[in-house]
Amino acid sequence: MELQLGGPVTDIVDCVGGLSPGPAARVRTANGAAAFVKACGTTLNPKTPDLLRAEARVLGAFPRHACLPQLLDVYDDGDWVALLVEDLPGAPPPAPWHRDDLIRVSDALREVRSVLDAVQIGGLVSAQDSSPIFLTRWRELEGRLDLLDPWWSRHHDELASHAQRAGAVIAGDAVVHWDIRADNVVQTVDRVVLVDWGQARRAAAWLDHAMLALDCSMTGSEVSTAELARTDQTLRDRDPGDLLSLASAAAMSFASRSTEPAPQNLPTLPGISARWAEGLRPFLTDALLAHR
Repeated sequence: MELQLGGPVTDIVDCVGGLSPGPAARVRTANGAAAFVKACGTTLNPKTPDLLRAEARVLGAFPRHACLPQLLDVYDDGDWVALLVEDLPGAPPPAPWHRDDLIRVSDALREVRSVLDAVQIGGLVSAQDSSPIFLTRWRELEGRLDLLDPWWSRHHDELASHAQRAGAVIAGDAVVHWDIRADNVVQTVDRVVLVDWGQARRAAAWLDHAMLALDCSMTGSEVSTAELARTDQTLRDRDPGDLLSLASAAAMSFASRSTEPAPQNLPTLPGISARWAEGLRPFLTDALLAHR
């Protein structure tokens, strides 16, 4: 890392937030060079190093673009993996989402679409083959309804009828980020940068906009999921039933996961899953009524 940055590291600022169990920090060297470092080993979590390897492959294939982070270096000893990424002097959009920030991020997703369509990334998995939230996990909710608010039991069958379409809805061959949330975006004075590409998939090109709309419910927003779906340039011509299918599968999966033990070194995941599931309930309540 110091070799790549051209000098010894003199300042380290720990970064908090996100779901990764490994260390993350902004570093600065004696000569003023700066970068962002994140790392994880299998002793912390057995799956996270592979996510970092996947992110390294994706970032390494990207050309320079204002909306994409630049990968500077990778360390991988077979156990620990560390990524050195350009330093971004900014912060995630404040939560709950503000309208102007949603517009900026949606515009960035459209701007970067042509770049993603042209990039060649070997081994990028298909969402239809590797997205249990939309394919299988939602089915587990049926056996855990007694652990949850009765709302989930009352609406289970109707939600399931929409969730079963989610696998077809996500089908596609476009490169997508697949994890667009407020904490996976960094806004600087003149850039909107999409970060944390470890979940990237091949899927329908409009899916990142759909994830942004769902995050209006999951993170909170002054713009509702339904309003963004009606007004966003990419979403407004979609069948509303497609977003309902995604939201149904996601909410059922999060509700189910909220009843499970926390994975290794991810103690907050059940609580976060519960919050996301509950956040989607108002949208689902209205959308289910509209589609009856």
